[in-house]
Amino acid sequence: LDAGMDVTICSIAGGDVPIDAGSLSDQFKTENDKRMIDKLACKPLKSTPKLADLDPMSFDAMFFAGGHGTCVDFPTDEVGAFITKFAGADKVVAAVCHGPMSLVNAKGADGAPLVKGKKVAIFTDAEEGQVGLTEKVPFLLEKKMRELGAEVQVADPWSDNAVRDGKLVTGQNPQSSVSVAKLVVEALGV
Repeated sequence: LDAGMDVTICSIAGGDVPIDAGSLSDQFKTENDKRMIDKLACKPLKSTPKLADLDPMSFDAMFFAGGHGTCVDFPTDEVGAFITKFAGADKVVAAVCHGPMSLVNAKGADGAPLVKGKKVAIFTDAEEGQVGLTEKVPFLLEKKMRELGAEVQVADPWSDNAVRDGKLVTGQNPQSSVSVAKLVVEALGV
């Protein structure tokens, strides 16, 4: 929005975007989160369209936000197919924190995992341990990305770490959100 772009917020199921309570704690809220909650009263997160109902070709970039709810909602064949089509059209795919769960089933043009051989920053196994949810998530994202052949770029826990590898932009944690957004704008050439 600040860069003058039109933004469409969607969700997997459509409707109001569910936000896990942990993401609403002051420990994880960024200034942009506070602006969304306080100034905008979360209106952009209400009555969202369903991801599957959107035409991926009508967007220039997709940004998958994190939160622990994405650990279940994002690593699906449906989301993977959406990103595969989107990335195949040479569009910008971005994700931050647990958002890269959306990349788990996405494929490149060669049929290999989209992240294979790509530099990515994702919520680290160390950070998962620090929030005490290692045993609650379906799999550890850092470990999964390495299994898929990604070159995982790890920074100190809770530090800003965003990586751009061509049209793929990723960030490690909530502290990386703004840096990821700036790299998306850069990737779009805006």
